[in-house]
Amino acid sequence: MRIDLHNHTFHSDGILSEEELVKRAKLNHVDIFALTDHDSVFGDDKIVEIGKKYGIKVIKGLELSTYYKGESVHIICLFKDNIIPKAMLDFSIEIKEKRKNRAILMMQKIHDIYGLNIDLDGLLKSSEVITRANMLNNIAKCNYLSRDEASQYISSSSKAYIPSTKLSTEDGIKFAKEAGCVVIFAHPCLINHQEYVEEILQFGFDGIEVRYPSVRNDEAKFMALAKKWNLLISAGSDCHRGDEPDGDHADIGTCTLDENEFEPIAKLLNLKI
Repeated sequence: MRIDLHNHTFHSDGILSEEELVKRAKLNHVDIFALTDHDSVFGDDKIVEIGKKYGIKVIKGLELSTYYKGESVHIICLFKDNIIPKAMLDFSIEIKEKRKNRAILMMQKIHDIYGLNIDLDGLLKSSEVITRANMLNNIAKCNYLSRDEASQYISSSSKAYIPSTKLSTEDGIKFAKEAGCVVIFAHPCLINHQEYVEEILQFGFDGIEVRYPSVRNDEAKFMALAKKWNLLISAGSDCHRGDEPDGDHADIGTCTLDENEFEPIAKLLNLKI
């Protein structure tokens, strides 16, 4: 079995529909995968039903955005019994409006400060939950820039930057666990200050993403941390586009767990495999 626990659709900053993601999973021989759109559960119910048509088990989830000492820390939240917790649905509805307002303000600042062209109407139609990746694509398209060239305008060091959330990692884990989620530290390799990783682990994760497609990932290091902190291991391709053009995301099925590795997580989720 091949299990991939970190993937996105157009309900956040991916470009694939629910059916397109399921079809890619089928093409890539993925047996089980999780949908973990950023701060969004809006595609979860639909994709589970589509998965059944293709013989693929889909786990409902969400990727929660938090911050620790100025670092962006993402938490994979997987839902027990494959039921969306009401708290997560309410959160998704609330954050949708907050991210929309943040995107409008940030894009206006990018236009005013850097003199770049923006397409607000197009941006607001691009996703239900608008992330910096949506803004990046919009800026690149409107100004004939590469994604690398456009990235400086939406980075945390940009004069136009506005944080997406004030939720601390500690509070985020508490919130997710109270909602009944299994919580996994997403792509710890992307934490700029790697000395923070073990500080972050003290907040009580259930698991850690040890397999991730970035060249910055050190699987052996994170496997050792999983053992040290008695954490379950996870794997995620962080699929956004299908054939990913950048180094931190990959096609679904690139990074996977096998059945034995997934079994402890499945037990926490009350899922049969």
